[in-house]
Amino acid sequence: MADYAAVNGVAAANIEKVNGVAKASVQAVNGATTPSSGATQWAMAGEDASVGYCGTDLTSWTTYETVQNEGDDYRTIAYGKDGSGNPLWVAAWGQNPKEVMYNSDITNTGGWTDVNLAGGVMDVCWGNDVWIAVGNNTSSRKAVYRSTDGATWSEIDISGVSGVNSANIYCVGNSGSQWLLAQQDRLYSSSDGQTWALAHDFDDSNIVIWDLKYTNNTWILLIIRSGSGSGPKVATAAASGITDWGTEQDINIGASTRRFAAGNGKAIFVYSNDHQLATVSGKTCTLAQYTANQLPASGARDIATDGSTWMVVCDGGHVLTSTNDGTNWTHSVDGLATPSNDPANLDSVAANVYLPV
Repeated sequence: MADYAAVNGVAAANIEKVNGVAKASVQAVNGATTPSSGATQWAMAGEDASVGYCGTDLTSWTTYETVQNEGDDYRTIAYGKDGSGNPLWVAAWGQNPKEVMYNSDITNTGGWTDVNLAGGVMDVCWGNDVWIAVGNNTSSRKAVYRSTDGATWSEIDISGVSGVNSANIYCVGNSGSQWLLAQQDRLYSSSDGQTWALAHDFDDSNIVIWDLKYTNNTWILLIIRSGSGSGPKVATAAASGITDWGTEQDINIGASTRRFAAGNGKAIFVYSNDHQLATVSGKTCTLAQYTANQLPASGARDIATDGSTWMVVCDGGHVLTSTNDGTNWTHSVDGLATPSNDPANLDSVAANVYLPV
């Protein structure tokens, strides 16, 4: 029996009670089971087509290469479901002709199958029983990619949607009932990943939205601003009001910040050996007091959370974890190796929980 991802439009992670019954006591809703809380498996994707996984100890990793003698690095890895509601891992990159790779069991080193898409992928996400991948566009191809099982993908032409151009699309996210993607200074929304419309135009040529996430009924944007007041910024909006955004705030860390994670009303942004914590609720975004160099290793590339544990992966094979929203960090792995690299650069990380949390 498959887990439910949302009930009446409320993401599973945000549900406290169903018809007055505590979520922990609810066995099923309309035939779908209540998802477990907390990850039992974590996965990374990195250089030279490598992936790795660990369990709840966060320190004992197994790594291998999904493609032999490959010089390209994965850009992203995500967790979701196949067409039957069973768990599925999807990794993606710019490698032609296998831009998407999928596997139902990441411990199965020979279980990866590749899919040829028309363009390289920057980000991939699962939600509402749909996978969406976004990435490179060209003057003749302005598209996103959609799948209901992670194996068969369709190119969705968005060239006729207001404002869409040939610029790359760096990020896509799902709230449990709504899809959102960003291109330059514009946001596009969809209820099914099939039909897209302009949701909001910031009308500011000095910004690029590099990442977006959803938690606590709140959309969160990582904005990189050029020109006056340049640097990485955060802005938030309530799920019910994505045309009404709070004031941009400086997150202090490096201008090359590209990824963050969000869960249980918190967001953590990472770059090098720095991080910034934000607490979010609709347009209200409260930044924690910033202290430089709090991460115990440098070269942070990506971060993921299951809602309670946060994991950062870095260049040089460093894996960092926190169980108190970044107040303290543990250097869980120093120098994780892959078959071709010792240590390896780790580019992306995900947990086996269904987002959002």
